[in-house]
Amino acid sequence: MTATRAALRVTSWPLGCLTLMAVGLAVLAVPTRLEGPSLFIISAGHAPSLIDVVGILPLMAGAIWLHSGLWRRRASIERWLREQPALAAGCLFAGGLGLGLLLASAFSAFFWWWAIGAVLFGVMHVPLVTAALRQQNHSANRNNS
Repeated sequence: MTATRAALRVTSWPLGCLTLMAVGLAVLAVPTRLEGPSLFIISAGHAPSLIDVVGILPLMAGAIWLHSGLWRRRASIERWLREQPALAAGCLFAGGLGLGLLLASAFSAFFWWWAIGAVLFGVMHVPLVTAALRQQNHSANRNNS
């Protein structure tokens, strides 16, 4: 396997996940006036429409693919956790806080909690994916030598 092919194989997992999630976010970013009628009401100001459901599908598919890839690479992440415990604790805290804010945003008067939560939850994944890819790159480079 050539180095280019190995690099493409290593990066196809996170890039594919990010592409699906970006498509979902782009659909969810459609202005409210173009969305159509609400399907059901969650709380005041929160009622998904059909276009929201269409946007949620690729977003969820990308998230499931991302997290299943992280799970398959958990040995690499475990090594990183042992090497960087403070950063790992910060990532876990940011992820938990982000998810909490995402859930709380549905029942809060402050509309932007969801954005703050989504950014925190998304940023938490950067070191995890980097750790998973770093180990995978090392393995691919060893196999090519």
